[in-house]
Amino acid sequence: MMTCYRWTLVILLLANSLYSQDKWGYTVYGYVKTDVMMDTRQTVSAREGHVLLYPKKKLLTEEINSPTLVDANDGLNFNILSIQSRFGYKITAPEFLGAKSTGVLEGEYFGSTNTDVGSVRLRHGFLNLDWGHHKLLIGQFWHPLFIDETYARVISFNTGIPFVAFGRNPQVKYTFQQDELRLHLSAVTERDFPSTGPDGESSYYIRNAGLPMINFGAIYNDKNIYLAANACYKELKPRLATEKNYIETTKSRGIIANALARYKTDDFYVTASALWGQNTYDLLMIGGYAVSAIDSVSGVWTYTPVDVSALWLDAEYGKDLLLGIFLGYSKNHGAESEVVGKYFSRGDDIDYIYRISPRIVYNQGKTQFGAEFEYTSAAYGTKDKSGVVNADYEVANLRIVLSASIFF
Repeated sequence: MMTCYRWTLVILLLANSLYSQDKWGYTVYGYVKTDVMMDTRQTVSAREGHVLLYPKKKLLTEEINSPTLVDANDGLNFNILSIQSRFGYKITAPEFLGAKSTGVLEGEYFGSTNTDVGSVRLRHGFLNLDWGHHKLLIGQFWHPLFIDETYARVISFNTGIPFVAFGRNPQVKYTFQQDELRLHLSAVTERDFPSTGPDGESSYYIRNAGLPMINFGAIYNDKNIYLAANACYKELKPRLATEKNYIETTKSRGIIANALARYKTDDFYVTASALWGQNTYDLLMIGGYAVSAIDSVSGVWTYTPVDVSALWLDAEYGKDLLLGIFLGYSKNHGAESEVVGKYFSRGDDIDYIYRISPRIVYNQGKTQFGAEFEYTSAAYGTKDKSGVVNADYEVANLRIVLSASIFF
């Protein structure tokens, strides 16, 4: 992968010598960031703990020469990582059919899975054509449900998940803009952030459904006020055949909707967002789907989505010295139908999760230092036939993050 990006840079440099600067060019950007992290508990996370979702449930174990059971997941965990560091190229090209033609190629050293941490992965790679009122984006970019212009500015690399719908996806996105209003329609697939199913995490399920996710959104943006809303429809086909060798054509279907509002001045902003959704596993949220019926002859499964909701708020004040806070809450509402088989979901034994995360950031020039205290609590319990969880106990984790960054 490193060789691929080196050759990309060589091609860009050669192309720059072939075209005049008024037709073609590029700029390089990125940053180097190191996070020092300490947790008070084992967590459900990825990339050596860098992407934290929520604390793990109790793991009761015996202690030598003691009748008391001890929670093995309760204890300190420490790490230092620089794998979030990234680089990118913003490309400008000659006009295409009267449209301004631009592109972005961006990578980082985060890896694509937990087994290749430290290797280069593609974050964004897209072409953007701008005719003024009409725009067309083709490539890998933020999932439309993740509103990149108003993301939570937390220090932790989780960017507010599992309360924030998060993902970068291959897509084709059309946008119509008139003054402060934007309407967009997207066809989206999965790659680095896949759904899960009988064979684990894979883009296999949405590919076999034969239909991309369809997202429609609207944005209103003026100097101080930003409003946005989305509605997304998704189909998954978990299996092609049953264990009894019968064809299976059933699908799991889900709808996700979110809304966001932000107020901003030169030195203050506050953003609040709400989401209700089904089949939200690929967005790094709790939720997914489950088996609601099994045909006694063929073994064909019928599916039911798991409903979840999430609320979050992020606020920040200051310029060089910034004080901020993130608040998040997510609720598992169970499945739409009675569950008789397996769950293909995240956190199906969790009733709710909440987070309180204050931070302080200091910027000078291109250098930044920050500190954040991220308190996350999850309520675990037993679920009924419809997947509604009766909370038995809460566990909490406090993550302390110290970060140092230099931007270019």
